[in-house]
Amino acid sequence: MMPSKSLPEMLADAMLAQKKSFRAYELIINAAPAVHDKELLRTIRREERRHYYFLEGIYEELTGGEARLPRPAISLPKLYPDMLKTAICDKLEVIDHLELIAQQMNCVRQQEVMSLLINDQKEHARILAAIYGRSGQ
Repeated sequence: MMPSKSLPEMLADAMLAQKKSFRAYELIINAAPAVHDKELLRTIRREERRHYYFLEGIYEELTGGEARLPRPAISLPKLYPDMLKTAICDKLEVIDHLELIAQQMNCVRQQEVMSLLINDQKEHARILAAIYGRSGQ
């Protein structure tokens, strides 16, 4: 089954998700009680920004122009463990979306970049699950 959106549209959606994720981590970091967890979350946040730039580069290669993205709205639960749970669910959705994008790509280099991003996202989900497990849930 073919996706209902074009590859550039799918990339723009992924870029928007990365922007949203980057902003959400600010809130989660501020809510984290443990210094070690804050550092892990800051590392994930930095990687989310890096992922955005990778996706932006691919988007520009494919379209010849910049994506015009709105400022994403952020909505997170108030309790820290619930924030982590939401972040884990968001990660799993992003992984699925990136895998769909990778399937649509013809360029091997771009596919390799997507594979790197997908693996990073899976590692982020594992880290978030470990933090969540330590948060008493």
